[in-house]
Amino acid sequence: MKKLLYITNIPAPYRQKRFNLMQEILPEYGIEFEVLYMAKIEPNRKWVIPEDSYRYIYQIFKGIHPVFGGFFAHFNPGLLLRLLRNDYDIAVIGGMASPTHWLAPLFISNKKFKIMSVESNLFSVKRKKGFGAWVKSFLLNTANAYQVTGQPQIDYIQYFQPSAAVKPYIHLPNLIDDNIFTKQVDILRTNKQALRIEFGVQSDEQMWVLPARLIEIKGIVPFIKALNGLTGFKLFLLGDGEQKIEILKLIEINELPITLTGFIQQTELIRYYAAADLFVLPSFKDSSPLTPIEACAAGLPIFVSQNIGNINEVLGSENGWKFEPGNEVVIRQLAQDILGIDRNQLQEMGLASRIRYQKYFEAEKCIKNYAHQILEVTKA
Repeated sequence: MKKLLYITNIPAPYRQKRFNLMQEILPEYGIEFEVLYMAKIEPNRKWVIPEDSYRYIYQIFKGIHPVFGGFFAHFNPGLLLRLLRNDYDIAVIGGMASPTHWLAPLFISNKKFKIMSVESNLFSVKRKKGFGAWVKSFLLNTANAYQVTGQPQIDYIQYFQPSAAVKPYIHLPNLIDDNIFTKQVDILRTNKQALRIEFGVQSDEQMWVLPARLIEIKGIVPFIKALNGLTGFKLFLLGDGEQKIEILKLIEINELPITLTGFIQQTELIRYYAAADLFVLPSFKDSSPLTPIEACAAGLPIFVSQNIGNINEVLGSENGWKFEPGNEVVIRQLAQDILGIDRNQLQEMGLASRIRYQKYFEAEKCIKNYAHQILEVTKA
């Protein structure tokens, strides 16, 4: 048996599905599995994760967790010392976002197989030169292989570390719980009309959902400015954040048909998905967002920024539209086109979204493929 350590920052609802499946499937391929967390939560997260949802071996390490602006750093001496025990064969380092991520490669023996997991893309990164770029190049160079969600992540890696072109790549998309976002949404959708009435949506209106933190990089302000004067829809912003007051003022001044719900838990999110006609995400940058994957699983057509890192997987010509974030002219024209489409046609496009989900994101298939790739790259 080979043993794989997975090093990442915090537990998250979407990681539970991935890690529980890894615990279930990887031993069938001769791979033991353990997760090392840097903290239980971060200040900008409000997830509630039931203790009984952890069906894999894990440890949450104590540490120092300073906050620099919107950057949540972790420094975990205990986790780094754990890596020195050398009781494993493979280490996956989940990103480059904190001191523990940066130092972990230095505490892993050169005899171990190091995999750097990267979800960023060139749209989502600010520092492409200088010291920050040097750090990325250095860390990427320490890896024996790279775990990526798609081609934009490969482009990112090779931008900062050209020599990475000759190293192996392991593909693993972000995964969600299809029991929740497909099966439970479908059950809720049997009462779709009742949900729409509850949310105050008329039968002749399209219901749009935009689940995101209300922060600048999500592109929400220019998006809703582009909708000024349009009718025939209601947009629900599912989230909270620093732009809340600005957005509320825009809604009030322009009398926009937009509702802010604040942060909602997953159990409430799926009720909005079940009632909706369209999913929206206008991010200026978004490394590999989960919400469009959720929307595809839920059977919704999508109206998304061309800058999201998994655009090629979640969007095809048959299930939605993409746009340049911040381009209000283009957004407005596309929004007008969408508002001219019958809701039944949008529903048909949503079925195409679900087919894309099954093709690219079906969880069990992805984890089995991941196990094959792990064995292939580490067989030497």
